[in-house]
Amino acid sequence: MDYITMSAKEIKRYDIITKLINKELNGSAAAQLLGLSVRHTKRIKVRVKKKGIAGLAHASRGKPSNRKIPDEEKQKIIKLIRRHYADFKPGFAAEKLSEKHHIVRDPKTIRQIMIDEGSWKPKQKKKNIHRSWRQRKANFGEMIQFDGSYEHWLEDRNGTGEICLLAGIDDATSIVTKAKFYTDEGVFPVFGFWREYLAANGKPYSIYVDKFSTYKMNQKTAIENHDTKTQFERAMSELNIEPITAHSSQAKGRVERLFMVVGFVKTVKMEK
Repeated sequence: MDYITMSAKEIKRYDIITKLINKELNGSAAAQLLGLSVRHTKRIKVRVKKKGIAGLAHASRGKPSNRKIPDEEKQKIIKLIRRHYADFKPGFAAEKLSEKHHIVRDPKTIRQIMIDEGSWKPKQKKKNIHRSWRQRKANFGEMIQFDGSYEHWLEDRNGTGEICLLAGIDDATSIVTKAKFYTDEGVFPVFGFWREYLAANGKPYSIYVDKFSTYKMNQKTAIENHDTKTQFERAMSELNIEPITAHSSQAKGRVERLFMVVGFVKTVKMEK
């Protein structure tokens, strides 16, 4: 029996194509979610209908690349660079290898070899921080904005005091998909919320959350080690749901406005 190893990206792609085949999505929406052209999306759809999930696997998977440099030639290039061109830039080293040693390879290939060997360090481009207005998602259920808010929501009835309202709101339509009161925004309440949500509504493709410790590791050691994840991040990874971290409360505008509206209505009610 042949087994097919699929990446998380391919599994997500299969899910979208399945919805396209079942007419839960149209061609344009599926293409947008995949980041592909409508024509290419149709080709994938045909392959999946014919071969199932195997239709997403690349035909050359497991085979050596036609562009791969033979190991013997690669080792020869490495020795020549170390001996003669260690302080050369990749483009100049490629010229000398062609001119003096009859090794004709693209400068980009030589550059990658030099980077791998540590004889060339590419310059890091400075990132310009630019925050633009994020466009809404195109389809219902594609992204859920999720947050918790602590207030005296129940007006301290029966000594409840300050409690947490956990809420999810659809990014595309602003429909409140689920809201529930809990004692806090810790791991157990959040997992309980999402267990009920998934049972009732199915999986979103992504969840937009803030940098609260339940969702994101904020300690310096964790930030430096990208493999360190919270329980929430690990659970989302297993479910193939992408957790997206907002850098400000304004970024999750719809769920923040939901809390403001609920708070306003409660205040007006109390004043009456």
